[in-house]
Amino acid sequence: MNTTKVIAFNTVYQIVGKVLSLGVTVLATAIITRYYGVSGYGAFSLMQNWPALFFVIADFGINAIAVRELTLDWSKAGRYLSTIFIFRTFFSVLLIILVGFIVFLFPYDQSLKLGIFLGLFIIATQSAYTTLNIFFQVKQRYDFSIFGYIIGYLLILILVLGFSFLKIGVAWVNFSYVLGGILTFSVNLALVKKLGVKWEAGLDAKFLKEILIGSLPLGLMFIFSQINFKIDSIFLSVLQLPKKIGLTSQETLGIYGLPYKIFEVALVVPTFFMNATYPVLVAHMAVGKEKLKDTFTRVMVFLVAAGLFCSMVGMLLSKFAIELLGGHGFELSVTVLRILMLGMVLYFLTQPISWLIVTLGKQKFLPWIYLISATFNVTANYIFIPKYSFYASAIITHLSELLILIMLSFAAHKAWKSKYV
Repeated sequence: MNTTKVIAFNTVYQIVGKVLSLGVTVLATAIITRYYGVSGYGAFSLMQNWPALFFVIADFGINAIAVRELTLDWSKAGRYLSTIFIFRTFFSVLLIILVGFIVFLFPYDQSLKLGIFLGLFIIATQSAYTTLNIFFQVKQRYDFSIFGYIIGYLLILILVLGFSFLKIGVAWVNFSYVLGGILTFSVNLALVKKLGVKWEAGLDAKFLKEILIGSLPLGLMFIFSQINFKIDSIFLSVLQLPKKIGLTSQETLGIYGLPYKIFEVALVVPTFFMNATYPVLVAHMAVGKEKLKDTFTRVMVFLVAAGLFCSMVGMLLSKFAIELLGGHGFELSVTVLRILMLGMVLYFLTQPISWLIVTLGKQKFLPWIYLISATFNVTANYIFIPKYSFYASAIITHLSELLILIMLSFAAHKAWKSKYV
């Protein structure tokens, strides 16, 4: 199968899987908003955002380095599986304990603290799922990955529906995602074995040190990137909010969390496309400068067009999407969603440029870029949330990404000249 078809098929597999999981998310969101209201959905959103803030720490950029190495030498697969899985499991447990302690110091009520703590176990299930995706990505078998993903989401839907109908606390509705993640991992582990990956017992300390050193720049980049995406929700839950909007902190989180969830779902398009494209960029770099340049140019043209299209469609359908998912009480979310969808194309540009930099082996630039952006994001949200609430957060999200795009462009130019000139 030629390169274009490989990328196309694996991108489609991921999108189909995401569309199906999105269908589950749509139903689950509609159920939660209707059974628990704006305030209940706000609490649920915060329970989801706390663990999401730490997903990338458990990942720490290891996947990108592992994919690059296994694309060149598949014989290391068994050693990669055992070492990375053991390390991530141990690190995830430490994170859950540490973050759980920190959460209990925040001024939340006890039911909210319990829900956040239960949700932290998503860090472990997400870490396990991410580890197995290394092998699906290298072998371009996202059909395997998505199969387990869909099975897990179906369980989540059943549990959300059952818990909501029985009027069980929203904390346990959130825990459904942990149980779904366990099922996804179990299914995907069986599928990884079909690729011929055999578990090699034990942890290879020397290998782990090498891969951690190699992934350090990406790990720091992912941490700072996640701060850009998640810190606004944490600030909205603890900072003084403007009285003129007339919402409590949990209602504010509900109004902001719903459109932000839709926005994040839309961002899977460039993410999935680059998941499929990254191994191809690595392979084409080995062929030569012109082959890599041609592939990257086509990637950029496609993603610019896709980004503009998604932005336009998203803005047109914002009101319909909010009414479908949220219903009564979420009217303010329409404006927030339109603001978020307006800047969509920025995120379709930063992803391929950042992965080109990784392909060229110059990922050392990335942590500094995302640190500067995260510093701007945190500072701006801290200053403007008390004045403008979630409207400020939506705009600051885009300004941070624009800053990233400008800095990435300069870094990519420098990385290219360093390698080929």
